[in-house]
Amino acid sequence: MKQNRYFIKSIIHIVFALALATCAYSQDSSRSVLAPHHLKLQFAGGIGFLSVGGGYTTKNQKWEGDLFYGYVPRSVGGITIHALSAKLTFLPLQPIPIKSLEFNPLSAGLLISRTFGKQYFGFDPDNYPYDYYGFPTSFNAALFIGGKFQKEIKTTHVKQVSLYYEI
Repeated sequence: MKQNRYFIKSIIHIVFALALATCAYSQDSSRSVLAPHHLKLQFAGGIGFLSVGGGYTTKNQKWEGDLFYGYVPRSVGGITIHALSAKLTFLPLQPIPIKSLEFNPLSAGLLISRTFGKQYFGFDPDNYPYDYYGFPTSFNAALFIGGKFQKEIKTTHVKQVSLYYEI
């Protein structure tokens, strides 16, 4: 129980730090060096029922790296689940303009996730024979492919809105 409170407080601090970094602008309106290039909200998709994260994009716009906090409420998963996930996405093709949108038809990447809780483990627990499960239940990795639609918008802080999909 004490470990769960510590974890939740840590996640709140991380999300708060991301929010502060995003809002940290210098007087000339240029973005802070620490501010993430983008923030993402994800529904489902293997890293939580609802996930929030932020990350960075390379200058050539071919790679994105993100860190997510995922949450599954007890009412959805039967138990409350908390997870941290790191995601690396490669965008090999140039976006295709479609009216006021840009379409990135292909993205591919790697996702590594850590689920927290007493029922999850990285190594076989002592009460099971050696190699009983053969895989850790608290660490997961996945490959994915997908794409995204994005639209440029003209506001002070938000420059673009995107909708992405992954399998």
